[in-house]
Amino acid sequence: MIAREIISNSLVHREYASVFPAKIVIEKDRIYAENWNKSLKPGRITPEDFTPYPKNPILARFFVNIGLADQLGSGVRNLYKYTKIYSGSEPELLEGDIFKTTVLLTVEGKPSDKPSDKPSDKPSDKPSDKLSPAEENFMESILPYLNKKGQIDAKTAGELTGKSAARIKQIFTRLTEAGILEKLGANKNRTYQLVKK
Repeated sequence: MIAREIISNSLVHREYASVFPAKIVIEKDRIYAENWNKSLKPGRITPEDFTPYPKNPILARFFVNIGLADQLGSGVRNLYKYTKIYSGSEPELLEGDIFKTTVLLTVEGKPSDKPSDKPSDKPSDKPSDKLSPAEENFMESILPYLNKKGQIDAKTAGELTGKSAARIKQIFTRLTEAGILEKLGANKNRTYQLVKK
């Protein structure tokens, strides 16, 4: 059911005018999909705050008629429902120029998910367990730069990760809230550095 929703959503909501390659990648602990998109409301999609809107209404009706999709908006609700049942986590659906879906496949609370008893010399080297996989990937991408330069701005983070300015702002907010990064300076010249513990 999870794979069906990811595949049908990728086909129904794809922006076919772009040559960006759509991809669905299955890894040991997650499935993630990337798809070019005409963004209506950038940011994270949750069942509580999204408005169903098919990017390709003819394809959406076709998938409903052949039984591979339910009514409009059911894909988001089903992904949240079945991922919670399967792994105890929530999927991450991020709308932007590239629509990204990440579904964790591992059951939460396995011994491998628990932090080590041995304290780390560098607590900031490992992103917080509160972060989503996409946010952890972002942090891992900018960490070498932070360790070398001490600070990073949104423009540099965009160059290192390929993410949009709006998405970078969201991730920096999350990393700040999680106590991993701290803000320095005013909006125009703002940079971020690792929180010193």
